[in-house]
Amino acid sequence: MNLLSRLRRAFSGRSNVIQTREGAAGLPGAAARSHWIVGRALCMYRREDFSAVPRSKRRAALELKLPVWSPFERTGHHCVWSGGSAMVWFWDEDEIGPGTVPAPPPSGRRGRQGRSRGRARAPDRILPETVFYPRKRDGVHLQACREGFELQLWQGDVLADAFWFIEPPDEHELGWFLDRQESAAPGAASTSPPLLSDSGIAPDPWRVSRTPGEWLEANERTLVAAALLALALTVVWQEARFWKVRHVEEEATAAFDRMQDELGPLLAARNELVRQRRTNLALKALLHEPSQAHLMALVDRALPSAEAEFREWRYQQRELRLVVTDPAPDPIAYVRALESEPLFEQVKAEPARGEDRLEITLRIRG
Repeated sequence: MNLLSRLRRAFSGRSNVIQTREGAAGLPGAAARSHWIVGRALCMYRREDFSAVPRSKRRAALELKLPVWSPFERTGHHCVWSGGSAMVWFWDEDEIGPGTVPAPPPSGRRGRQGRSRGRARAPDRILPETVFYPRKRDGVHLQACREGFELQLWQGDVLADAFWFIEPPDEHELGWFLDRQESAAPGAASTSPPLLSDSGIAPDPWRVSRTPGEWLEANERTLVAAALLALALTVVWQEARFWKVRHVEEEATAAFDRMQDELGPLLAARNELVRQRRTNLALKALLHEPSQAHLMALVDRALPSAEAEFREWRYQQRELRLVVTDPAPDPIAYVRALESEPLFEQVKAEPARGEDRLEITLRIRG
């Protein structure tokens, strides 16, 4: 991977630009991709643990958290994941990027076709300055930045906390920084200040896994070229097969017409048979349906009281609902009496509106 990265830098010739409070400046050396580096003084840092969030929902959870953390109206950010820990840098998107820095005055040098030779290509990504410095071992470290100093606390290859100072922090500021970490021992660094690391800015950032959207954006040109090549090969292959496919289609159409002529009488007979069968099934269903006169006789015979009288009768699709009057209605006796009839099931009886009335619902067995 290191050899591949060096080869890409050698052939790409891209350069990085860093933006600080004083403005933007190009960095020496070639990079595999051009980056717009946000100076540490212009961004904020936060480490958040998303271990309790499912892996597939962690990025969405981060997007929900950003507006809570950020004091900016429009927030740009960069996140490096380490397991369930998110190392997040965020900044004011309205103040960061090529569009926020005035263009340098023209140098007057132009190429053969009148275009300026010094025109810079748009950067591939906007990243914070910290990810261009080496990762540190566990402990407290002081990193010299392009502008100011960053005090870092590393735990298990994760940047647990970081704070930017314009000047190197004194003992009081170092103690305040460690007191923010519950896991740090009290006064652990009060007598042994961190070593200053002044390593230069690397041409490429930390290697991290990209999101599908970022990967597509970085490989956009390659994917477009591959898609165009595949499309051209497909067009040529289709053109070569066109006449053969057309000939086969004409033969198949002629064969189909001949089969239609031969199978026409058989299809007509089959359709008539299906129609008659559907008619027979409909007649069978109607004949199998019990008549309401028969049902009324069965219900009248099963009623437990001789003084009961029908007041309402509604029957539809084997569902029967009736209302009876009885001087002494007993719902339980009605249910038992009607359930004794083999043709009735799901019998329910409950008081209806009006005095001495019962509403009975039941279902006719199929």
